[in-house]
Amino acid sequence: MDRLTAMHAYVRLVELGSFSGVAQELRVKQSTVSKWMAALEDELGAQLVERTTRTQRVTDAGQRFYARAKDIVAAYDGAAAELAATTPRPRGRLRVTVPVVFGRLFVIPHLAKFMRKHAEVEVELTMSDRYANLVDEGFDVAIRVGRPVDSSFRQRKLGQTARHLVASPGYLAKHDAPSEPRELREHECLLHTGLTAGDTWVFRRAAKAVRAPVRGRFSANNSEALLTMAKAGLGVAVLASWLVEADLRRGRLVELLPEYDLPPAPVHGLMPPGRFTPPRVDAFLQAMAEALGC
Repeated sequence: MDRLTAMHAYVRLVELGSFSGVAQELRVKQSTVSKWMAALEDELGAQLVERTTRTQRVTDAGQRFYARAKDIVAAYDGAAAELAATTPRPRGRLRVTVPVVFGRLFVIPHLAKFMRKHAEVEVELTMSDRYANLVDEGFDVAIRVGRPVDSSFRQRKLGQTARHLVASPGYLAKHDAPSEPRELREHECLLHTGLTAGDTWVFRRAAKAVRAPVRGRFSANNSEALLTMAKAGLGVAVLASWLVEADLRRGRLVELLPEYDLPPAPVHGLMPPGRFTPPRVDAFLQAMAEALGC
């Protein structure tokens, strides 16, 4: 048994809460993870995890061991990252999480070029609108559109996109278009649950901020869902320019309040805390920044 590998697997077991999750992350069989845990317990002479057919519980001894083991694993990872930082060639496994729509439109089209250029990098891409915890879930990079909510992560700006207030011609046939932001309180607004703006949209005109309370019957954590509802005439939405430009050109959507500016949505690459950025991570972020024109 490789003690460090087993210790790393145990730390992830405590954090993920399942043998299957660890097996999937480490790309081994679940039975292999079980053998590692059994061998680790035999070597330590203590039961770390109580197992049943459906659940597992970390014992008191297991909690004490986890508190020390995670520091050892983190120290090793830090030492490995420091060493890798002196090696200019990107290599190794890169775990990335990206929003679904943005990933489909802007990340995936550039991944093939990145992987052809860096033949020793192995990419695992997770597409989800959920804000993953990079440390707990073992991601190297998270791409986020909008302002990152966790300032403890290192950030690199990759670009930004303008945003527009839009509605369909069908919706506007039944509702008068707002003449100023505060009139939005009388409209059905389509709300993005992943944005910190919540139920208040902020506009700017002549360097003056205007806060507009909004409400609506539909909310989602996915921009494409909001776009679909807007085109169906169910309300007013704030959406990124790259998502609505085609529909604006074809007349399926109409821009509202064009004399007011909405804050642009920045695109950031987030990395776990630490001093060193592995070459594979740096190369990926550089590729994304070039693709997004930053």
